[in-house]
Amino acid sequence: MLEGVDEVPWGRLAYWPGGSVEVPRLLREVTAAPSGSSKRSPVWRLWSGLFHTTRTYTTPGEVYDAAPYVVPYLMEVMRVARQPHRELIVDLMTDIASAQPYRDVSWDPAAGPEPDHAALARAAMTARVGAITRSLNDASPKVVVAVARLLALLPEAAPSSVPALRARAEKGVRPARDAGAVACVLAVAWLAAADHVEWFAGLRDAGAAHGDLRAMAVVGLALSSPDAEPDDDAAVALLADAQADPASAFQLVQWHGDGLMPADSALLRAELWQQAVTRDLLARPGSRRIKQALYSAREAIDHWRAAPADLLPAIADRVRDLISAPSSVRRTREHDEQDPLVDAVNVIARSGQAAAGHADLLAGLLTGDPAEPWPDVAAPAVDGLARLGDGRCVPWLAAAFLHGYGHVKQFNVDDVLPPMVAHADALIPALRTYLSSPQLNNHDCVNALISWGPAAAPLAPDLAVSQAYLALPLFAAIGPAAIEVEAQVRALLSIKVARPEAAWALWRITGEPGQAAALLTEDLVDGGHDAVPMLEQLGPAAAAAVPMLREHLHDSGRNRVAIARALWAITGDGEGLVAPLLDAITRRPLPAWGWQWPPSGLRAVRALGTMGPVAAAAAPALEVIAHGRARVTDRAVWADERYQRAAQDALA
Repeated sequence: MLEGVDEVPWGRLAYWPGGSVEVPRLLREVTAAPSGSSKRSPVWRLWSGLFHTTRTYTTPGEVYDAAPYVVPYLMEVMRVARQPHRELIVDLMTDIASAQPYRDVSWDPAAGPEPDHAALARAAMTARVGAITRSLNDASPKVVVAVARLLALLPEAAPSSVPALRARAEKGVRPARDAGAVACVLAVAWLAAADHVEWFAGLRDAGAAHGDLRAMAVVGLALSSPDAEPDDDAAVALLADAQADPASAFQLVQWHGDGLMPADSALLRAELWQQAVTRDLLARPGSRRIKQALYSAREAIDHWRAAPADLLPAIADRVRDLISAPSSVRRTREHDEQDPLVDAVNVIARSGQAAAGHADLLAGLLTGDPAEPWPDVAAPAVDGLARLGDGRCVPWLAAAFLHGYGHVKQFNVDDVLPPMVAHADALIPALRTYLSSPQLNNHDCVNALISWGPAAAPLAPDLAVSQAYLALPLFAAIGPAAIEVEAQVRALLSIKVARPEAAWALWRITGEPGQAAALLTEDLVDGGHDAVPMLEQLGPAAAAAVPMLREHLHDSGRNRVAIARALWAITGDGEGLVAPLLDAITRRPLPAWGWQWPPSGLRAVRALGTMGPVAAAAAPALEVIAHGRARVTDRAVWADERYQRAAQDALA
């Protein structure tokens, strides 16, 4: 067993504390491990060395070069490992299958393209799919669920895996709940829904089958025609019943994808079905049954642009119902769960401009004295109103900044401050107090104020005393209105690390380029990344930086969007610039946030618009962002709407 495992140079392929001997030792330890707690399983130590970054709820992990080498041994060990280690091994292979390859920044392009070790690992699993499908007959339902989830990530293996998945699912056609069978139906739906319509219909109509299995068959039917509108109310209700039942197998099956529950992950491919099921859930009475409805609503709104208009009226009605119910009735038995009223208001607040239709409802939740302890629902109501720029939240937002970390930590200041620029005068006294506190890490707040431009000028003198260097981008954004702090900014020219940015800020304040172009170019030569957007603003005055910018344009380790924008601003020559910008806007998800500057994807969209006919090749990609049904960001509705508006402007 484990033939050849000691000859693999594991120490060069990944990062285990014990070097090359660690993997063989761990694999043998897994094989011999007793059926104890999964928390102490040696699989976890094997796991930790394989990934540069681990998978999160929203992003896959980055797997090291060792992945394709370790897969055959994992499959060999899986056959003899005891529970719960067997399930963990399948989970580890699932994380490998869903991973991205770790890219070595020191890779020499002259050696050819860097191997995609994640793809090679998936190929190794596909080549041995028979060994994986045999585990569908495992005695443990948890192992069966895990194996079905893994197989759903291997579409190349579908010709072999789908028959095995169907066979295991059909064993679950009985009155008893069978989470393994439910997971197998979902895997078939995920891999090849359109090819198995009759099979799904037969399971849905199998009167002897448990409702969970029949409901997952409905998911398969939905995915077989993902653009079709549901025409069967009974099927929608069947699926909603399974979603709402806390004892459902749907609650037991963990799944890859975007959804909190497996059916949600799948239905994100079938917009109209997902919204129909969510409407059914929202219409069900009882404050304790709203949890799943809000999960589904949030996921629909996060993924589909039409969802807020469709779902927010029903959510607002539920908020009104919840307001009239005592908190003790609203909460479920799980002591750590949040009040569903807070969850519902959060969904409205994060639904983009559609929340404006419910601003009166949000404002009505702000009762009492904002200087006193807030009710739980106040923070999401303030968040939603602030994102809309609604002045009714000003007393509460001001109180939050006066109070300090206690309330401000409930907000992302990058989201709530920029839209409130029209109310800057009312907020500045509280912001001045907040920014003057030495106990607080308030650099996020300084960064968020950049979008205010000259409206933030009253804060400049105090910031020049307490954190002049960190506030340089803000002083630059304020421009001539920051003339009062010119002396403090000029003093920073004597500090080497601050000199390029200080020179740029002085140019923005005084209108005199001075040393800005030379210092920023020098910083670029020395490897500085932050200089590029400042060189862009200087335009033709930064012509000396063009050779270095052109050299860096093809360096994947650089911010190619910033470089392309700078070259266009300086030279007006679009040759070679569209490709990196187009690459930036076709990735998914597009980045929702940036630091000091808007996110790179948004800057790319705007740059393509300024380039006009030169950027005609980008029009189809811009059309998708401007008019597509699905969002282009990940769980960031407001950011998606910024992309949508920017793309519409760029096309125009």
